[in-house]
Amino acid sequence: MTNQSRPKDLNEYIPVFHWPKDTSRFVFERATRADGPALNDLYNRAFGQRRPLSHFEWKYWANPAGAPYGVIAKDRATGAALAAAFGQRRRVWIRGREVPANLMCETSSDPTARSGGVAFKGVMHAIGIGLNDEAGILWSYGGQSSDEAITVGSRWLGFRVALTLEPWECRLSLAPALRAKIGGAGAALARIADPILRAPWRRPPGFELEETIDFGPEHDRLWERFRDRHALCFFRDSATLRWRWRDCPVGGNRSLLARRDGQPAGWVIWREWQEGENRIATVLDLWTDGDQETTLALLDGARRRAAAAGCVFLRFAVKPGTPEAAAVQADGAWRPSRYERPDRIIVTPMPGSKFDETPEDYEVLRVVVNGANWYYLQGDCDFLD
Repeated sequence: MTNQSRPKDLNEYIPVFHWPKDTSRFVFERATRADGPALNDLYNRAFGQRRPLSHFEWKYWANPAGAPYGVIAKDRATGAALAAAFGQRRRVWIRGREVPANLMCETSSDPTARSGGVAFKGVMHAIGIGLNDEAGILWSYGGQSSDEAITVGSRWLGFRVALTLEPWECRLSLAPALRAKIGGAGAALARIADPILRAPWRRPPGFELEETIDFGPEHDRLWERFRDRHALCFFRDSATLRWRWRDCPVGGNRSLLARRDGQPAGWVIWREWQEGENRIATVLDLWTDGDQETTLALLDGARRRAAAAGCVFLRFAVKPGTPEAAAVQADGAWRPSRYERPDRIIVTPMPGSKFDETPEDYEVLRVVVNGANWYYLQGDCDFLD
């Protein structure tokens, strides 16, 4: 509900939601863990997937930030899920303060159901009510949001594009290009040409790189050391990292920890995955003090390992004007990607019933609505999960 005492510059960002009315066909309910099979089935039907229930359980219920929040529109007669809005709990660090958040991951409706649009709009309004009551302050939606999601979300839910990540890529192999030109012989020729392609890669001196997909005290210390560099960033403590990357059922996640003079200096996490005929590596998390040499050492370590694993590109989506963007531009081997579209992050700030609306709280909301404050990488959303 609009708060008349709230500063005008914030009121325009915060939508008014109404709990939807049940119909003769469906009812709206807060989703519980018992709804997992129905929600997972709806996801599979809506997106043509075969995701096992165990994956759904990991994504939402194993999360150390807490149980998810979601709303489901159920068929009165069968109990089947007709539409759902479901998101992960996330912890966010905003100006030295831990803030609860919700990352919208799966919004869907049954593609065969009548009145699907009504049900979908209803669950989206309902989740807005619930988040305002229980989970404020931040409601974000990432993962290469489509034009349709942005348009509909802006009209119905007050979504705004907070920031955009621009994708860059480092070519690791000439195999795709040579295969396109000369067919099957291209792969053999690439084995000769690729060492020449990689020869200019620079390996910054003075770093030791350790590959591990487990996370512990050194990662916690780095998280605590660097988090106040950013006005807003999602939690990266070891418990979150273990859940997000080590335990992720998708697989293909790899991580390097950099040390300089024996002391931890930062980490990079990337995922190796299949895109058609090609093996791709995508940087999903990078955590440093902003030092360019540390960033370049980690990216160089990732690309060498990804190339050895048969990947043909290493991709990294960065916010323009950041130290990360400056690093990839300085390296010389990176180019704007011709294949990956920009990643737009949309957000609605949610005051929440526990929000006291003090001057300090208002400042938190101002941080949220200004994308310049965000430190955000593709792994902060549910990238290919």
